[in-house]
Amino acid sequence: MRTVREAGPLIRELREERGWSQVELAQRANVSRTFVIDLESGKATVETSKFMDVFQALGFELAIRDSETGDVRW
Repeated sequence: MRTVREAGPLIRELREERGWSQVELAQRANVSRTFVIDLESGKATVETSKFMDVFQALGFELAIRDSETGDVRW
């Protein structure tokens, strides 16, 4: 994933796999439902800290991968 726009469909998919509504994800991530809507729709100007909170609420952590070598850095 290279952009926030690419994250939107993934976040929607992960949320739906858990059977959560947008409201439930927002509550678990301590963000507003509007933020979840913006994120799932690929709005590029979302706050990074909230972006990370959403992935954490879904039970995921993000790693950084070198696009040339494939090496993963924490």
